[in-house]
Amino acid sequence: MKDVILIHGLKYSGKSTLAEHLMSVHGFVRVKMADPLKNMVRSLLRDAGIPEDQIERHVEGDLKEEPIAELGGTSSRRLMMTLGDEWRNMHTHLLWANIAAAKTASLLEEGQRVVVDDIRYPFELEVMSRFFPQTLVVTRGSLHFEPYGEDRHPGERPMPVNGFDNHIANDYETKEDVWAALDHVLGFRYAA
Repeated sequence: MKDVILIHGLKYSGKSTLAEHLMSVHGFVRVKMADPLKNMVRSLLRDAGIPEDQIERHVEGDLKEEPIAELGGTSSRRLMMTLGDEWRNMHTHLLWANIAAAKTASLLEEGQRVVVDDIRYPFELEVMSRFFPQTLVVTRGSLHFEPYGEDRHPGERPMPVNGFDNHIANDYETKEDVWAALDHVLGFRYAA
C-alpha cells in the first residue's frame, strides 16, 4: 500500500467521500492543495467582519456561491479561483503544489500516510510524483467525459482517466458502496 494517495475528479464526484474513508478507517491525513488559499479567504472574510459561524460555510459549505457584499459582491468561490490560478501564476504556477509537497514530506517523516483529494492539474501530479503515490480518478455520471468549452475554469476541467493508476466510476447508491470499491482498488480489506 502506498503512503500517498492522490485523487482527481470534478465537483460532486466523490473525492471528499473517498478521502474521509481513508482518514477515518485507514488513518490517512488529508493535505489539500487549496488549504493555503482557503486560509487566505478565511482571513479576508474575518477582516471584512463576516461572523465566525458563517466563514466556514463560505469557504467549504453552502455559501460558497453567495455574493459577499463586504467584498464587492464577489463569492468566496470566485476569490478561491482567482487566488488559486491568477494570483498563483503571478509567483509560480507550482506555488500550491510546492506547499502541499512540503507538508506531505513533513507528515511522511512523522510516519503518517497522506491523501490529497483536490488534484486539479497535471503539474500537481508531477510535483507529487516524488512520493511515488497511488493516483485515482473518480467520476460520477458522464460529465467527466463530455466536451467542455473555454468558459470552464481551468481548475474545473477533467484530466484524462488513463493518466491515473485507477479509475472509480462512482455510480453507487451509498457511501458504503463507493468505500468498498475504493478498498478493493487499493487492496484494503473493506471495513464498514
